[in-house]
Amino acid sequence: MSNTNKIRIGILGTGFGQTHAKLFSTFPDVEVIGIVGRNEQKTQKIAQSLSIQGYTDPELLISNPNVDAVMVCYPTELHARYVIAALKQGKDVFCETPVAFSLEEAHQMSQAATETGQNLMVALFGRFVSPYKQVYEMVASNDFGEIKAVFSNRRTPPIWGGDWDENFIMNLMLHDIDYVYWLLGKPLAVTSRGLGNPGRGWNHVSINLEYETALVSLEGSGIMPASFPFSTSLRVVGSDSAVDLRWSWGGNMPVIEIKNYPQEGPSELLSVADYDPYEAESRYFIDCLQGKTDPELLSIESACASLGIALAAKDSLEQQGKRIVLGN
Repeated sequence: MSNTNKIRIGILGTGFGQTHAKLFSTFPDVEVIGIVGRNEQKTQKIAQSLSIQGYTDPELLISNPNVDAVMVCYPTELHARYVIAALKQGKDVFCETPVAFSLEEAHQMSQAATETGQNLMVALFGRFVSPYKQVYEMVASNDFGEIKAVFSNRRTPPIWGGDWDENFIMNLMLHDIDYVYWLLGKPLAVTSRGLGNPGRGWNHVSINLEYETALVSLEGSGIMPASFPFSTSLRVVGSDSAVDLRWSWGGNMPVIEIKNYPQEGPSELLSVADYDPYEAESRYFIDCLQGKTDPELLSIESACASLGIALAAKDSLEQQGKRIVLGN
């Protein structure tokens, strides 16, 4: 840490990395040292707007002795390489989700963090989206009684490129899988079925998670019409009440509604806290480095657990819905 007690951070990536660089630059106890991108012109433009250094070589930023922490916002297939490199340079690391496409790489990162003694946290974004966090807190307070069923979906037009369909569950559904893991823990078994995208991958998937006393259904759809807004929903049904959450992108801002349905009395429209989840997760990372809060919420162990469930769902999908039993 610098003499000014500011945490000095470097950003790898100019996609979501640009978003995080702007957010970190607003924190009075953080100094953004630099940002790395492949396109030099784009990277320098972002760097100049934030009065920081722009790089095209990530190794230069990772090895910079003036950097305390690194945010890795590269494509998922590059995470392990640069997370491990940063940890070995003595940097604390904040990595975007998905942390990896394989448990082997995720465990390699976890092992590197243990060996170096550095902090490695993962941006488990779904845990910071305000209406979802609100429902989590209601479940934790036993507002619904015993949870019987959970339904969650995420729907989008086919506007995403790259390897989106090949890694459909990781790219679209991992936040929902992680949220349910946060809510209920590890399921007993997983089954999934999907619609194949002609030529490669999948574009609509249904996942069922089995628990001792509850059932969970997750839907991810990338086949919605172009006019359909990016949308998510969540329904939690308990022995005492149920809650229904609907979120959609309204053009300039999200449209959110949460209703609680008790066994007795009328339904209730709940108020929703308004804050930026990206800012909240970034702030949480800094607070963890400063010893102000517990890093467990964003731990690599949690990320590995939800990744394991997602990979089991993918395994089931590729075996025409085979029931995959999860071990301890």
